Amino acid sequence: MIPRKAIGPLIGLTVIVATMAFTISTMKSTLISKLTFAEARKATDTTVQIIGTPVSGTMAYDGTAHALHFAMQDETGATMPVTFKGPKPEDMDSAMAKATKITAQGVFDPKQSTFVAENLLVKCPSKYQGQTGATERSYKS
Repeated sequence: MIPRKAIGPLIGLTVIVATMAFTISTMKSTLISKLTFAEARKATDTTVQIIGTPVSGTMAYDGTAHALHFAMQDETGATMPVTFKGPKPEDMDSAMAKATKITAQGVFDPKQSTFVAENLLVKCPSKYQGQTGATERSYKS
């Protein structure tokens, strides 16, 4: 039998351990892995992140479906078709034309052979001449 003096600290310790376990499991589910295009094509059941540069001349917006379609290329030269669903941001054309890097978060759809992006982070060169660095624009569906 547990002494009465030990019950309070035991309950407190149990609550702390349960809270830590819940926090760790919640944080683990929100982490998004950065994968290569080949790895992303295999990870069809989880949200992942891919990084590449836009392929010139591939951007098209479907106003009926509210979907932006374009292709990305990684550092190995592999390409990935990407679809971003949602209203087209006003500055998307200029941002995509100037983009030096795009980070897309989403899931690869094997039926369409396309990466369906939920979020896009478009990195553009700085608009201020003579200044190093870049600006980033974030788009969410």
